[in-house]
Amino acid sequence: MRWNHIVLIVVGVWLLVSPWVLGYSALNLPSWNSVLIGVLTIIFALWNISSTKEY
Repeated sequence: MRWNHIVLIVVGVWLLVSPWVLGYSALNLPSWNSVLIGVLTIIFALWNISSTKEY
């Protein structure tokens, strides 16, 4: 696994939990935006890992 895949997964997890860590979970739109983008980032990073063939 390459280092950039790990960085993308960490960024996705941070976006996923940031509304609660930073205290803006009461704000509906920013919270959902952060959670949605975090989940999509994690999904696409894992998808990229599974489709990457390292020789």
